[in-house]
Amino acid sequence: MQRLLFILTVATTMIACGQGGTRQSTDDTYKSGANASNSSDPAFHSLIGWKKNVPFYVSSDAPDAVVEAAQSAAATWSDAVGQVVLTFAGVSVSTRGNDLYASLDDEATYVYYEPRWTATTSKSVTTLATTVWENANNSEQIVRGDVILNAQTYDFVDAMGNLPRNIDEDRVVDAETVILHEFGHLLGLDHIDEDADSNSIMHAKTFIGPNLSFRTLSDGDTNHIRKLYP
Repeated sequence: MQRLLFILTVATTMIACGQGGTRQSTDDTYKSGANASNSSDPAFHSLIGWKKNVPFYVSSDAPDAVVEAAQSAAATWSDAVGQVVLTFAGVSVSTRGNDLYASLDDEATYVYYEPRWTATTSKSVTTLATTVWENANNSEQIVRGDVILNAQTYDFVDAMGNLPRNIDEDRVVDAETVILHEFGHLLGLDHIDEDADSNSIMHAKTFIGPNLSFRTLSDGDTNHIRKLYP
């Protein structure tokens, strides 16, 4: 079954953090043409990004398909840049906490598999995932960030592979497609309108279901990420 669902919104919520910077996230309402930051270029929510290679963990409750997808997605972005920008640091036990930004209180970057999605993010049950990040004080430099997958509603799998016999096809989401998109946000990219780049991984919506995936970057995606990480 094919269903068109929103991944994320283009708008962000900003709140003050204890260190004086700002914490932001993608939301669940799609607004065409809106932008997540005051950046002069709508392709970016940060014009600085990270000032280091970003090591990331995958939470230990995530299935193997998510672990493998995260490594593949990280390699795709690094290959596009021509240098390593995301490094898989391993699978680790971690507790997100009970609100959207709680995971930013530590120094580590995680891909979380969140079965308590609505209770801990306050986002729509139909949203596939969200990325949260923290900027340095008075700067667009990203200093912390995490990806959170909605494991309450969806099963993140290899949608192009052999699926478990008893899986609900309405819950099937290609893990690599979503994580590739979310890593774009983690690195500093914003949503791209389909009219601007019909092949971008950074569209705010995607098809989900068995045998449906989108695991490549457009020329525009590559140009944008190279501009951010020259």
